[in-house]
Amino acid sequence: MVAVGLAVAGVVGVLASTTASAPSARDTASAPTSTAPCTFSARGIPSASCGPLLGATYNANSDPSRWEAELGRTLGVRRTYWAADQVRDAVAVSKEDIASHRIPWISFKLPYSWADMAAGRGDAWVRDLAKRLSALDGPVWVAFHHEPEGDGDIADWTSIQEHLAPIVRGTARNVAYSAILTGLHQVEEDPRYALDAVLPDTEVDIAGFDPYNWYGTETSEGVADTDEIDMKKFYFDPISRWAHSKGLAWAVAETGYTDAAHAVDPTWLPRTFAQLGADDGIAMAYFNSPLNSERTWTWVLDSPGKKAAFADALSRSARVP
Repeated sequence: MVAVGLAVAGVVGVLASTTASAPSARDTASAPTSTAPCTFSARGIPSASCGPLLGATYNANSDPSRWEAELGRTLGVRRTYWAADQVRDAVAVSKEDIASHRIPWISFKLPYSWADMAAGRGDAWVRDLAKRLSALDGPVWVAFHHEPEGDGDIADWTSIQEHLAPIVRGTARNVAYSAILTGLHQVEEDPRYALDAVLPDTEVDIAGFDPYNWYGTETSEGVADTDEIDMKKFYFDPISRWAHSKGLAWAVAETGYTDAAHAVDPTWLPRTFAQLGADDGIAMAYFNSPLNSERTWTWVLDSPGKKAAFADALSRSARVP
């Protein structure tokens, strides 16, 4: 997240088929109407007939089982975040997620600088991670250094992805390689971070983006943000057009909204999820964590209204076999 806006052994081909409930079609968005079976590739990419998966971060990589019991459904995708020396923990949590019918979407910070990683210094670390993930009995989505904007030379970040993606995809046939950007820099057409300039020139399975609803937060000057942004028009439509032009799957790797945003627009969450599906996004992960919240506002789904909105969207989302 940035402070201005915004990453199997024994399984080949299609994982499984299942019937998925359509996401909520409130207001302007409409859900897929295909009667084709919902299938998942070995890397966990859902077919178009599935509609998108809904998932979340939960606290600080905490076990979401108790929360899921309250929701009445398991999460479709679970976002977790790891340091370079936490590979064993990340693999163990991914194994638990797969057993619970969630797709783990894991982000790593890297053991060396971007330039060193692009030059191959971290290859042994990456191969070890990919080999461990390849032994899991289900799909995993992985990202390296999500939201890179402002963290270094973006050309080095692109070079990292171009170098690491073939290693990961060649080692682990069950792992989808994702590259996660903020989204805001791209839709605002910042030339430093234009999609065609920063996305790697190699096979990537998922382009991820982290767009937030900032209504009810405070700017650095202490002024309340009261802008209401249509996520579909501002983010999803341009991202979807670009992804379609590249033949690339795309998803929201993080999003969130404040209690104030829910109060003025209580259907925001299920509507936004339906809008994502209408633009062929394959997943949306909500940042249900107190991290990166502030004294006067939070992303956490702790109010009855926000909890109910998420549960409603989840009940209508695709199911992992």
